[in-house]
Amino acid sequence: MTMFLIFAAVVLLLFLGVTTAVTMGFASIATYLAAGGDMARLFLVPQRMFAQVSGITLMSIPFFLLMGNLMSVGGISRSLFGFGRVCLGHRWGGLSNAAIAASIVMAAMSGSAAACAAGIGMIAIGEMTKAGYARPFSCATIAAGGALGPIIPPSITLILYAGLTSTSVNALFEAGVLPGLLLGLAFMGWSSYVSWKNGYAKADPEPMSVRWAAFKDAFWALLTPVIVIGGMFGGYFTATEAAAVASLYVMALGFFVTKTLKVKDLPRIFWETVEQTAKVMFVIATAGFFQYVLLYTRIPQETISFITSNFHSITPVILMIIAILVVMGCFMEGTAILLITVPIFVPLAKSFGYDVTQLGIVMCVALAIGVLTPPVGLNLYVMSSITGEKLMAIAREAVGYVVIMILLAVLVAFVPELSVGFAGLLGE
Repeated sequence: MTMFLIFAAVVLLLFLGVTTAVTMGFASIATYLAAGGDMARLFLVPQRMFAQVSGITLMSIPFFLLMGNLMSVGGISRSLFGFGRVCLGHRWGGLSNAAIAASIVMAAMSGSAAACAAGIGMIAIGEMTKAGYARPFSCATIAAGGALGPIIPPSITLILYAGLTSTSVNALFEAGVLPGLLLGLAFMGWSSYVSWKNGYAKADPEPMSVRWAAFKDAFWALLTPVIVIGGMFGGYFTATEAAAVASLYVMALGFFVTKTLKVKDLPRIFWETVEQTAKVMFVIATAGFFQYVLLYTRIPQETISFITSNFHSITPVILMIIAILVVMGCFMEGTAILLITVPIFVPLAKSFGYDVTQLGIVMCVALAIGVLTPPVGLNLYVMSSITGEKLMAIAREAVGYVVIMILLAVLVAFVPELSVGFAGLLGE
């Protein structure tokens, strides 16, 4: 009953427009006092908040946010989509495949769903419309491609999960590679099928000279995920160091390769990064006291006791977790959901002997579905604001992509070789 009241209070406050951080802080303090907590011990609030954001793992977040902001003005998305277009444009759904392929590379740079969708959307929508693609389908495809951002490493969602669970960031990143790539390929397959069914135009094959020129144009951008992911997996630097190196590299690309980044742009980019970092860290900080309140009220322990006494297999529990995350994603932002559910779902999974790293990938995929589901689907709003298309029209076209993501979440949940098994191969 206590957990239900907490959840109801959080949802109500979010619907009233209260920010996520203030909502979680208010709900935590109110629950603590209602449970008989000593008001004098509220000095624990700033202590817990500080402890939650003081970990080295979370230091990578501002650097990845900075990299995303630098990419948005650095012209990187244009070269990536151009390379994908000349290589894939002659296939059914070639332009949609090119948008998804560019999103895969963008995801391996920024780790943000909205950044991927906005970066590719500004470039791809015009060309897809000229080629005869229905605009709602084009928007849905790019929104789905953006959903790869929180899954393919480096992922801000996985960094948060690592900080909340004391799990290795590198292990999570390694486990997220194959599911992210499989999801991207499945998206390509679906977009090709829809394009074939609706007769969307195919472009003439480009000569090798044009493909080579496009590759040279995109070469330095394509090196970014190699630096980030290859450097971490090769043991050359940590996730935080990789984010810092990649930010400097993307800045250099903007100044000296694409030449679209100017010195006068840097103060605005830095300030936007500071604002974004403050918002994210404030939410994470309030989650520190929220976790303490959950432990104080013994909600995780009671939940585990109830479920383990009624379920004797991990299968229905994992399916329940996926279903809860998908439904919550329709109404809440992914970061808030992660912070609320991790203190309950992780100990629950551990009680059944389920791998915490594998659970992280399952939760990450399930949470990413939320960017495509109204009424809170972030990427739907991004594409609607860019193109002027009605949000529900885009959402209808995104249903196929949502179904694919749910199926992949279930597949990853019960086939460990797709996540932790693949991570083991990378680690050898």
